[in-house]
Amino acid sequence: MDSLSQKFQSIAIYTHHKPEKAKDEVVFLNELLKFFKKHGVKVVSGDVRTVSLLGQSISLIDDQKPYDLKIGIGGDGMLLKMARTLHKDDGFFVGVNFGTLGFLSELSPGNALKDFDRIFRGEFHVDERRLLKVVAWRTNQSGKKEKIFQGQALNEVAFGSGGMARLTHFYVKVARRVLSMYRSDGLIFATPTGSTAYSLSVGGPIISPEISSILVTPIAPHTLSHRPIVLPHDKVIHVRFEERGGTISMTIDGQVHTSLHSSDEVNIQSLDCTARFIRLKESHYFKTLRNKLSWGEKR
Repeated sequence: MDSLSQKFQSIAIYTHHKPEKAKDEVVFLNELLKFFKKHGVKVVSGDVRTVSLLGQSISLIDDQKPYDLKIGIGGDGMLLKMARTLHKDDGFFVGVNFGTLGFLSELSPGNALKDFDRIFRGEFHVDERRLLKVVAWRTNQSGKKEKIFQGQALNEVAFGSGGMARLTHFYVKVARRVLSMYRSDGLIFATPTGSTAYSLSVGGPIISPEISSILVTPIAPHTLSHRPIVLPHDKVIHVRFEERGGTISMTIDGQVHTSLHSSDEVNIQSLDCTARFIRLKESHYFKTLRNKLSWGEKR
């Protein structure tokens, strides 16, 4: 890959909100700004937290515009939030781990400037991650369906009963064909990226991000034969619920919550563009599994 220093002309920085790490983050952010100035970056913008830490010395991010490079400073939660800003013309994403696990993050604060120097020379490979597009519909008083929610998820879309631990019926179709009626406490629709998150904790399989798919994992299913199933990524999934009143909880990446009526309907499908995460030459998915999750390691 050729040097990309002239291609990183617009950069967006997203920083998590942890007051106990603010001093270290300010020092790091100022070092980053010096680095970007040295390399001729024309536009550096930040989210509200970043702008606040830097005393409003940079502009506020416009999430309606694409950026050549988006940087998430924090943990996995910060990167999930940043990924939901994905624009079809965005360049690359990279995470600097100021959090704990940092499963999605590629860089550590201590080595980040050296690594950014490598990145600006093009010494990296690209890890493309698919997101889910989620649209919820509600029938109005005139009998017409209205869109009441639209969002996107890097990890998963999770459904459950609204505030009560009880069984709910989930009727699922794939490309207009009936998949099943799930009677369970909840239902998770996960990307391969999300297969190591909530879905994994309730018994779902790990799926390599190189496999384009959507994973459906029931939460505490009443029928023991209801096991997780892996579906093609290019099919539209249609979900409706048992119409016995009450509300349905829908959560995106564990961060965005929406309450639905039991008569609402939801469509889930793969987004038509991918988040392109920067990985250093020595980094690969299975190594991350072993190092971050102690996957398959002897204890």
